[in-house]
Amino acid sequence: MTTPRHSYFPAAGLALLLLYACATNAPVADPQLLDFIQDGTTTRDEILLNLGQPSAVFQDEAILTYRIGEDKRGYFIEVPSASDWQFVRYSLVLVFDAKGTLQRHNLVSVR
Repeated sequence: MTTPRHSYFPAAGLALLLLYACATNAPVADPQLLDFIQDGTTTRDEILLNLGQPSAVFQDEAILTYRIGEDKRGYFIEVPSASDWQFVRYSLVLVFDAKGTLQRHNLVSVR
C-alpha cells in the first residue's frame, strides 16, 4: 500500500518552518543589558557569563570587545561576522587588570 503524496506536505512544511526559525534568530534587545558592568568590581568571568564570547580579544584577554546593536527595545549583542556590521551601533571595549577585574569600559559609537 502506498501513502498518498499529499500527506508529506504538512511534515515538509513544518520542517522548513523550523529550519527558517533557527536560521533567523533575531537578537533579543534589553535596555538593561549593560547595567551590571561596573569599573573596579565586575570580573571578566561575569562579563563572559552575561555577554557570551567577545567579538575580539587583545593582550592575553586583558581587553575584550563586543559588537553592540541597539533598537527601540534596547541593546543586544551582535554575533561576530567578518563582513556584517549593518546592525552594529557600538563597540563595547572592556579593559581588565591581571586579576581579571574590570578597570574601565567604554561604549564607542560605530559608523
